[in-house]
Amino acid sequence: MDLRLVEIFCYVYQEMSFSRAAERLGLTQPTISGHIKTLEQRIDTRLFDRLGREIAPTRAGELLYVYAEQIVELKRAAAEAMNRFLSRLEGRLVLGASTIPGEYLMPARIARFRDSYPNIEISMVIHDTRQVVAGVRKGEIDLGFVGAKLPYPTLSYEPFARDRVVLVVPAGPEWAFDSISLAELRNRPLLVREEGSGTRMMLERALSDSGLGLGDFHIVAELGSTTAIKEAVKTQLGAAFVSSLSVESDLRGGLLRKIEVQGLEPIDRSIFTVINNRRASSPLREAFLEFLADSRPRPAALAS
Repeated sequence: MDLRLVEIFCYVYQEMSFSRAAERLGLTQPTISGHIKTLEQRIDTRLFDRLGREIAPTRAGELLYVYAEQIVELKRAAAEAMNRFLSRLEGRLVLGASTIPGEYLMPARIARFRDSYPNIEISMVIHDTRQVVAGVRKGEIDLGFVGAKLPYPTLSYEPFARDRVVLVVPAGPEWAFDSISLAELRNRPLLVREEGSGTRMMLERALSDSGLGLGDFHIVAELGSTTAIKEAVKTQLGAAFVSSLSVESDLRGGLLRKIEVQGLEPIDRSIFTVINNRRASSPLREAFLEFLADSRPRPAALAS
């Protein structure tokens, strides 16, 4: 089998679309369709069922993808390993991060890494934890940074940083107290992150330990980013549980206040790196992990 045809097959399988695969590869849809047809002729079996505008892998296609994915990864890893051996480490590293590490931890680290490895292109996407983990599982993301573990046997998680989920309230007379009970908080307006958010998953777990769920609270809005949550709190819409990393400057500037919640254990969490163990180890990925290990801040500096 021609290696280029195997690579194109992987793109089509991942996208489940000839047109989307063509967009990723910068080719035309007829060209992609022709390459897949050539591959099917060479192995004498159909790899995809054409269902109008949709396609679905045959059992042969599913079997081939298990090995094709590894072949493509080994090709990339071999090229990167040779570049590293020859002291010319270069290429493209795709990172994925949930909101907190993506917005508050990774940008400065990426900048410092680029100072040491100027020939490595870094691309980072920011999604919620579930989407980042899904990207790592599919091989679309080389290395992920998330605030919660989702159990999949092919993935491994390593602690990267520490964080604490805290309750923040508007700066004003309506919230002019230092602590609140869970019972009283249930009657106050509360803002929450969307489902799939690591912060929300940690909050739900802590509430469950206290015999409660989010359905027991007066939820006034569900927002898709920490920035949106903070801005809504500032407008007096309600209180919110957020990452302490995300509100350090807001607390110092008096734009928000942090109050304790009586009856709720502190919600401490790790920020994890997540790796797909089925994928061949990439020299670019290993270089980035080594850099992070050498520049890792002390946990105390991250908790509040």
